[in-house]
This record gives sequence, C-alpha cells and structure tokens, in this order.
Amino acid sequence: MKWIKKCYSRLLIDNHITDLLPHFMTKFDPREYVRLVRLSGMEASMVYACDHNGNCYYPTKAGHTHGNLHGRDIFGETVAGLKEAGIVPVAYYTVIYHNDSAFRLPDCRMRDILGKDHDGRYHYCCPNAEKAVEFHERQMEEILAYPVEGIFIDMTFWPMVCCCGACREKYRETSGKEIPETVDWENPEWVKFQRFRENSLAAFAKRLSALVRKLRPEITVTHQFSPVLHGWYLGQSSGIAEASDYASGDFYGGILQQRLGVKVFDACSAQKPFEFMTSRCVTLCDHTSTKSEEELFLHALTTLANGGAYFFIDAIHPDGTLEESFYERLGKLSARLKPFEERIKALRPSLRAEAGVYFSMKSGIDEAQNHKNLRELSDPRGNMAHRENAVLDEILGTAEILTRCHIPYRIVTDRTRDFHSLKAIIVNNAGYLSEEECGRLREFVRNGGTLLATGRTSLFHPDGNGGKEFALADVLGVSFSGKRSDGTNYLSFGNSLISSEDRAPLATAGKDTKIFGKVVLPEFPVNDPVRYASIHSNPPGKETGFAGLTEHPFGKGLCVYLFSGLLGRRFHSQRTFGEQLFRKYLPAFLEASENLPGSVEVTLLESSDGNTLVFTIVNAQAELPPIPLHDVNIVLRLPEKFPVKELRRLSDGKSHPFRREKNLLSFTVPEIRAGEFFELKK
Repeated sequence: MKWIKKCYSRLLIDNHITDLLPHFMTKFDPREYVRLVRLSGMEASMVYACDHNGNCYYPTKAGHTHGNLHGRDIFGETVAGLKEAGIVPVAYYTVIYHNDSAFRLPDCRMRDILGKDHDGRYHYCCPNAEKAVEFHERQMEEILAYPVEGIFIDMTFWPMVCCCGACREKYRETSGKEIPETVDWENPEWVKFQRFRENSLAAFAKRLSALVRKLRPEITVTHQFSPVLHGWYLGQSSGIAEASDYASGDFYGGILQQRLGVKVFDACSAQKPFEFMTSRCVTLCDHTSTKSEEELFLHALTTLANGGAYFFIDAIHPDGTLEESFYERLGKLSARLKPFEERIKALRPSLRAEAGVYFSMKSGIDEAQNHKNLRELSDPRGNMAHRENAVLDEILGTAEILTRCHIPYRIVTDRTRDFHSLKAIIVNNAGYLSEEECGRLREFVRNGGTLLATGRTSLFHPDGNGGKEFALADVLGVSFSGKRSDGTNYLSFGNSLISSEDRAPLATAGKDTKIFGKVVLPEFPVNDPVRYASIHSNPPGKETGFAGLTEHPFGKGLCVYLFSGLLGRRFHSQRTFGEQLFRKYLPAFLEASENLPGSVEVTLLESSDGNTLVFTIVNAQAELPPIPLHDVNIVLRLPEKFPVKELRRLSDGKSHPFRREKNLLSFTVPEIRAGEFFELKK
C-alpha cells in the first residue's frame, strides 16, 4: 500500500477491444507495452484485467477470455514485466458495465421502470443482484492472485434508475413500500428511495473492497469516484470514498471542472495523494484527436498544485498496438514536470486554505426534473459529461469566482471533522443536511467563523423530511416563509437588480438581522402565455419584503445569507457581485498583486510535517498555449507563526528573492509561462 505515497505520475492504457474480428488484439506485445511505459517516464501503470465487454485478458474460469488470445495470459505477462522494470502494476476491473455478466445472468440486468434492460453498446448488471455480485467476486479473486499492487474498480455508479426485481425486492424489505415512480425532491418517499440507491451502491462497493482487503490486505483498492461531480442520477455518496483507499477518477469537463474536482478528491481521499485522470485524446470517445502538449502539461500541473498524482489515459489500437510517438511526447512531458513532481512527492502536501466550500453530495439534485415520471426519465451520458443542475452549477460558479479573486479554498464535506485553518465556509444551496452537519456548522460560526449560505441550505433532512424551516435558522437569521419564487427572481442590491433563475426560497429576516438586499419578483407568473410584461423575458416588478442578502451575528461569528443561486450563473453581473461579496467577507490571501489575471489559479499547500508551504501559480487560459505573464508582483499573507527564511522556485530549484514584513511576503516573478511553484521554508 506504500506505493501510492511514492508514485505521483501514473498511466492507464484503455483496452475495451472486442473479439469480433480475428485480428483484434493479435499484435499485443507485453514487452512492447512495458518498453513504452518506461519511455513515458510514468511510475505506475494500470493494466486491464477485464473490460466493459466482459473480455478478460487472462484465462478466466468465471467469465469470458478474449477470444483472440487463444489461452495466452497477457495480463499476467504485462504485470510481471512491469514489476521487473520497477513500475508499479495496478489491475483494472470493471463492474456494472460488464456485458459478459449481463449476457450470462439476464435475471441480474438493470431494468428501468418500463423493463428496458440496457442502452446501446453497454449492458448493465445490478449491484443489488446477488448472483451478479458473486460473479464479480469470483473474477476479482482470480485477478488478485496476480502480483498487482493495487486494484481500480471502475463504473461503481448507477447508469439508470434501476427498477429491476432485485431492487424492488430489496426496497420493499427496507421500506415496506414500492419504488416511487415520480421524481419529487420535496416528497420524503422519493428522497428515501434516492438514499436507498446511494446506500445500496455504497454497500456494494464496500463488499468488493472488503474482499480485496481480506485476500490481499497489503494492496490498495479504489473505486471510480468521478460521479461525485455529477449529481443525484449516478447515485454516488461519500460511502464510495469510504470504500476506497484513495480518491480516483476521470473527468472531461475542462479546467474549471478539474480545479473543483481535485479539491473534492483531496477532501474525500482517505490517503494522499489522490489521483486525477485525464485522457490523451480530447474525450474518451475520440480515438485520434490528441490534446496539445500544453493542455496535458496544465492538466498535470493543476493536479500537482493541489497535492495530487497526475494520471494519463491512452487507448490501445484494435490490433493491440500503441503509438510510440505519444510515449516519446509523454517522456518529454514527464521530464518537464519532474522538478515539480519530485518536490511534491517529497513533501506529500495537502491543501491549506482559510476559505472552505461545502460540498454536499446529497444536495446535488436537479429540480428541473421534479414531477417527472420515471417513464420520462433518461440520461445516457454515463460519467463522462458535465450534468447541469442548480446546486453543482452554483458550486462551480463559486469556485470560478474564488479563482478570479485568487482566494485559495478547500472542500468541506459530510465526512469533514477538521475545520482547522478555516475562517469562512461557503455553503451553496445544500438543501439536505443532517443534524450532525448542521451542528458542526453551527459551532464553527459560534466559535468565530464566517458562514456564507445560499438558497435552501438546511431546509430538509437527508431523508427528505422537513421543508418547513431551515434547520440553521438560528444561525442564518432568516425564517422560511413557506413560499418559493417562480423560476425567475432578482436581488435588489445597491443600484443593481441581479437576476437568477431558480425556485429560490423566500425568507423573512429576524430582528437582529441586517438586510442589504431584498427580493424582487416579476409582475406575472414566469412564462405565463397570456399575462406578461415582456414577450421575451420576465422583467422585475415591485420589490418585496423578503430578505435577499442579509448579515446576522451568531456567537463570536457571522452568517451571510443569499436567497438564490445567482452565483451559479457565471455572467458578468453575477460574477462581479460574487467578487464583491467574497472580497468583503472572506479572509484575504493575496494582499496585493499586479499582472496576475483572473484566469490564473493560486493554491497553498502544506507539507505533511508542517514545516514547508508551497505556493503555486497555474496559468491555464482558454486559448493554449497560454500567454506568458510578465513582471508579476505578489504580496501574500502568511499563516500565523510561519516565519519564512527561504523562498525557492521548484522549476529550477533556485532561491528566489523576497521581502518579509511581519506576516506579509512580497516578491516579483519576471515571467511565468504555464506555471510556477514556490517552496516556502521556515
């Protein structure tokens, strides 16, 4: 298990090749595979034991061996070759998306409310179907007999709302009721079914992890965790993180999604570092359109800047060959990343920040789907597309504003017990919070912290009950009126009317609550086909008495409440308002800066021994290669009791001039291209 602490550069070569044509996979050469991995400079390589087709690359007794191998064990040969070359071998195994098991066990297939059992090329087995789980366990026992040092279990999520016989039976046993057929996030019966989906999936993941730990307690096990950013549909919860030794997963939503995703992984990872996967090609579905060197470099640098291990995904050709030119490129890229990687590996740091963003997986709902019957519900995107919903979009909008303000942040979850170093926490529309979560947030404010909460935060319990009053009403300083806005609303703030498009709760302010903005609603119901003020839009009408933006003292701390999810809109007006809000209430990190645009992200890492900080600058821009930054002047505020004696650039290991006055550190960087890291030593 120690391998993850030593390997910060990792690789996977995707291999989902069928045996429909006789020449497929016939040119696969384990020695060539190992040679190219060595050429890439990667320290660990994930090797396919079984793919989504259910094709095994070793002689399996439990399932189907790829037909063109003719009994050859290319998985075993590759693992042995990697170990001999000093490269860590990790096994890849897939569950749920496993066509062979679905064909063998038709009674175990997932089925939607209409009884449909698959979508296109993919066939799914339900994690609640005992025979399917036993099948996966038998194959994993075979794989774990090989000298791998870890196993990655892919696709541990729900690709549909499953209503198969196993799910129906298990839900009746759990609840005494039938599966509800209508999505309704204000109906406890629907919410309880969603929690059943999450709990069933977590139990499945924990059962498979327990098998690994029983048979091979010395190796690592982790599950695909990218659905953490995809909301309710895929049915993941923090239970998947609890089943994993470290957080891992692949993302395809661009730099903003990565900047948030790595911080979520950092918060959820039981051991450090987490790993962040990105494909060589522009998407996982494109086999030839390779990303530029700068894009791949910035993916890796962003991961290292958040204390994680970078991980590239290539894809094998149908005949089993690989493109040597890419591994030559990867080798050069690895050499360019080496100075950053080596110091991050030595320091094994984690994110340090005074601002936190609360990430409530249970609250990642999509109200646009409310009142839809399951017969109308379909989402074939798997884990590879960004799902738009108000909660996740608001968190992404918040993350973008924090980046533009150059305010480092870390993620707070339902598993977070340690609020050390945090002075402010932003809670975006977290509608389903437990008593324990509310209690921790309440004490945080009582002890002097600042809470910025929006929308429905704490309006419901995780089981769906509640909805009449905010559980944190005493902290927020507002009370729910029982009314919601009608899809379009406005915040009257100063001389501005800032729009949002959500069914925001309408609240009244308490007597000791200051009101800085009120809610403005349209004159007529939103999108009424007959009665409207403007045919194209829903303009603001009269100002209401409902609280739009408030400030409330609680204990030694302060709570700021914003009624709507306008931070998620990511337009100039909303973004400018968010910047003003955050600069007023969040602790400053950069006291001053020059020539540092909002597209640049800065982070602060703290070494595992607490004696070193790493200040990072990543210059990821929309157009690549990024335009270099010149004469960047920075004044950053140091953590208390951290007297810096040396500032060193990680790119070349050389000392960098600086000025220190009390807890302020000032320095100038003549040029920054893609990024630079600075090591601050006591």
